[in-house]
Amino acid sequence: MRYLEAQHFRVLIAVEMGMKNHELVPLALISAIAGIHRGAVSKALSDLIKHKLVIYERGKRYDGYRINYLGYDFLALRALCSRGIVGSVGNQIGVGKESDVYVGGDPELNDLVLKLHRLGRISFRKLKEKRDYHKKRQYCSWLYLSRIAALKEFTFLKVLHDKKFPVPKPIDVCRHVIVMELIDGFPLSRIEHVPDPAQLYDQLVSLIVRLGRYGLIHGDFNEFNLMLNSKGEPMIIDFPQMVSIDHPNAEFYFNRDVICIRDYFRRKFNYESEEYPKFSDVERKYNLDVEVEASGFTKQMAKDLNKAYDEGDFEAHIDEESETSSYEDEEAHEASEYDEEELEEETANAQLEDAKLRGSDRFNSWLQDAHEQLEQLQISEDGNFLPLKEMDEDRMEKYKAAIEETEQKLTQIEKLDDETNENEQVENDDREDVRSRGTRVSVYSNGSTISKTDIKKRLVLERNKAKKQRIKVKGKQSAVRRERKQNLSVIKEYSDWDL
Repeated sequence: MRYLEAQHFRVLIAVEMGMKNHELVPLALISAIAGIHRGAVSKALSDLIKHKLVIYERGKRYDGYRINYLGYDFLALRALCSRGIVGSVGNQIGVGKESDVYVGGDPELNDLVLKLHRLGRISFRKLKEKRDYHKKRQYCSWLYLSRIAALKEFTFLKVLHDKKFPVPKPIDVCRHVIVMELIDGFPLSRIEHVPDPAQLYDQLVSLIVRLGRYGLIHGDFNEFNLMLNSKGEPMIIDFPQMVSIDHPNAEFYFNRDVICIRDYFRRKFNYESEEYPKFSDVERKYNLDVEVEASGFTKQMAKDLNKAYDEGDFEAHIDEESETSSYEDEEAHEASEYDEEELEEETANAQLEDAKLRGSDRFNSWLQDAHEQLEQLQISEDGNFLPLKEMDEDRMEKYKAAIEETEQKLTQIEKLDDETNENEQVENDDREDVRSRGTRVSVYSNGSTISKTDIKKRLVLERNKAKKQRIKVKGKQSAVRRERKQNLSVIKEYSDWDL
């Protein structure tokens, strides 16, 4: 990343912006978005392809470039570094079906966690059945869906952390990368022994019920999305798709979370409790799903809830049934939300170049000459430029003489045009008279003609010159041709045999 120049990142951003409405971005569009000459863009793209940040594909209908996850990582990390959030990236500490997790550090050498969303893996392709990031869109790129997933998870993290839930502290988000604090602990799936399984079971079940009271259901509450910190307290580390308690399948998701915990404790710690929460026992007390717009809480439900609150019915969210409504396509708005700091940085660089240009002696002298010439000109009411003030008599006479000469030339040209038009009209009239009399007219031209015999000779010579030459095939094709010849010779050798 340190070896790439600002021009490379500018081209990368142009490819990213072009992929907003192009599956493969053509070179001309990249050059127009980046504001760089096409030759320089082509050179930068060749370097990016060499570093595997951009892919060039030849499609059936058109060719173009597209950015891959590594190039998207570079853009996100560069933005986070410019903000002063991330100073270094370390080893990979986790791999999931939707994301990769790395340990990192800020400029002050404090530990951080970088979660890079990677939707579209081989083991997680049925996104429309599992997640609702795409809403009602027919087509979305995996990069854009990863960006939406990261933003949604960061929203969940921030809201739950503010409500004192045991989650990592969110720090920042950029594109598909979430930055959060590092938890000193281990995943629950790797822990073999727990001092008090009953106490841990009660804590986890209480977390499920507490989320339900806030109007949320985790949806994937299992040992792989939970951690135990150094104090032995459970922490929720992953929020793939939290749903509202008003979701049509809310009861199914709630019971599935409870069953996952019960089965894991029975299998791993040989502990089974007869007491477990039920969906009917959960009573909503807060509307956290409204703040985060969790799945199942539609825009129509939000309007109805606000209307009920205005009328004084503060318990309308408890008994009101969920209604389905169509999502509006917000891709154009979300995809255009690029980092303001990056745009400000580009603007600052442009202003700096402008200041350098203005500071040069050549530019200042040219600007001064242009001002002096403009001061010596005046625009008349007809929109023509007229000489002004500082014009002596000699220059004035020359100016008038030039005007008279041009006017004379214009009048001569107009007379010639009129004469040619009259002659053409007379010729057309004569031709019409001849046609009406039915006589044959011979037409002569001033151009030189070529006889038919000369044309035939020339064609024969060209044909002899352009004789077809048999193409000498090399490599694999010549070997195939050789095998075919051998097969034909064998067939001819045994052609008279009676088999």
